[in-house]
Amino acid sequence: MRKPTMQRIADQLGISKNSVSLALTGRAGVSKELREKVLEAALEIGYPIEKLKTKTSMKSAHMIGLIAREEIFAENTFFGVINLHIEKEIKSREGHLLLHAVEKESEEKLKLPSFLTEKKVDGLLVLSHLRKEFIQAIIQSGIPVVLVDHHDPNLNVDFVLTDNRKGAYLATIHLIRKGARSVGFIGEISKSPSYRERFEGFLDAMQEEGLSIEDQWVNHHINEQESLLYSYLKSLPSLPDAWFCANDHFGFLITRNLNKLGIRVPEDCSVCGFDDSIFATLSMPKLTTIAINKENFAIRSVVQLYRRMENLEMPFEKTILNVELIERETIFSP
Repeated sequence: MRKPTMQRIADQLGISKNSVSLALTGRAGVSKELREKVLEAALEIGYPIEKLKTKTSMKSAHMIGLIAREEIFAENTFFGVINLHIEKEIKSREGHLLLHAVEKESEEKLKLPSFLTEKKVDGLLVLSHLRKEFIQAIIQSGIPVVLVDHHDPNLNVDFVLTDNRKGAYLATIHLIRKGARSVGFIGEISKSPSYRERFEGFLDAMQEEGLSIEDQWVNHHINEQESLLYSYLKSLPSLPDAWFCANDHFGFLITRNLNKLGIRVPEDCSVCGFDDSIFATLSMPKLTTIAINKENFAIRSVVQLYRRMENLEMPFEKTILNVELIERETIFSP
């Protein structure tokens, strides 16, 4: 007689062994209907489920993991706010949140957090950009996962994203409609797919409006160091009418360095940022920017993860959240 195993149940129902395990142990990741089918099949072949069911009844709250690169957890202006709202939303569902900062060496060696390898979490949120190979290793662990503010078309996983391209397009169009006949771009696009999308949105707007893109006014390699930005601006033989910046920190630094060079913002040069972070209000003058509803971003990410935990078989979803232009003081009005 064949031994009653999880693999035998999986083969009988045409599902994965991991789905069988989730169903038998009462963990999230399978629908109620599938869980009942698995239990019925287990009883049919004589698989010992009583002990498992007793263990399941003792489990009440979900344990959710959240991982990101170390520098993301140090960020308290954009991702820090999203992280805070994620924690609030999970607590409102009586869940618990485990955080893990991914070190560079661990990412390169594909060393996953212990709470993943030991199956201590019911679901996982991945905040911002990590190597595709690292995320693929996470997916292969079988834990339900949602990527937050990062995506890759080659990954079979749920994404929750900002409409970066549209936001950059709106910002650039706004600068042009306010009278700018030349617009520059500042941002390190290799740092994040989001920044690359913002650069693409900038290019879309410039092309649509029939404005030429001057190489001297496009710097998509420079990082967020004030001294580097100052040297770059000072080296330019002339300046554009406006700058679109990949984030508010760049906008803050561009505004401050232009002031140091005796160039008035917005009278001589307009500036627009992205994210509506604390840098937008610290800037003098205050920075016009593209706003992201960070609380909604966090809530939608948690909702999607819980949906995935309830049903591992549903199609993967790409959720794109809208953005809004926030007009402040750094764009000239003729």
